Amino acid sequence: MRIINTKNFIKLYSIIYKILFAFKYKRFEGNIFISPFSSISNKKNISIGKNSRIHRGCVLWCKSLELDENVHINPNTVIYGRVKIGKDVMIAPNCTIVGGNHSIELNAIPMYYQPTFGKGIDIEDDVWIGANVMIKDGVKIETGAVIGGGSVVTKNVIANSIVAGNPAKLIRMRTKC
Repeated sequence: MRIINTKNFIKLYSIIYKILFAFKYKRFEGNIFISPFSSISNKKNISIGKNSRIHRGCVLWCKSLELDENVHINPNTVIYGRVKIGKDVMIAPNCTIVGGNHSIELNAIPMYYQPTFGKGIDIEDDVWIGANVMIKDGVKIETGAVIGGGSVVTKNVIANSIVAGNPAKLIRMRTKC
C-alpha cells in the first residue's frame, strides 16, 4: 500500500480547494494553499494573490481583505476588519491584525449590537511581522519594515525600519546592500 507524502497531499488538496471554492472569492489566483483548519468568512470580499499560504488555525473574518502574491500567514493569526497586505509579506504565528473596532458610546445598547467603525490597516510589500504581534486599526506599515515579535503596533511604521516593543518604537533602520 502506497501512502501519499505531505507535499503531494498539499498539492492535491490545493487543487481540490480551488475547484470547489475559488469562485466564492473576489480574486483567487495561482498556486494558493489554504489550510482546511483555518476559518474564513466573507470570502466574496477577499482577494488572494498567487503563491500565498494561509496555515492552520488562521481566522480571517474581514469586511475586506486583499492579499497580494507570496503572502504567508502562519498558524493562529487572526485578521479582522479592513486589511490590505502587499507582496512578499511574512506574518509569523499568533499575530492579531485588527482593521476595525466596535463602538462603545451608547450605554443603553449592548456593545455587541453597536456599529463598527475603522480606518483599516495597510501593510506594504516585503514586510516581516514577528510572532505574537498586534497591529491596531489605522496603521500603515511601509515597504521593507520588520516588526519584532510581541510588539503592539499603534502608529505608522516607516519604510525599511525595525520596530519592537509595547508600544512599538524604532529600534534601527535596515542597512542597504
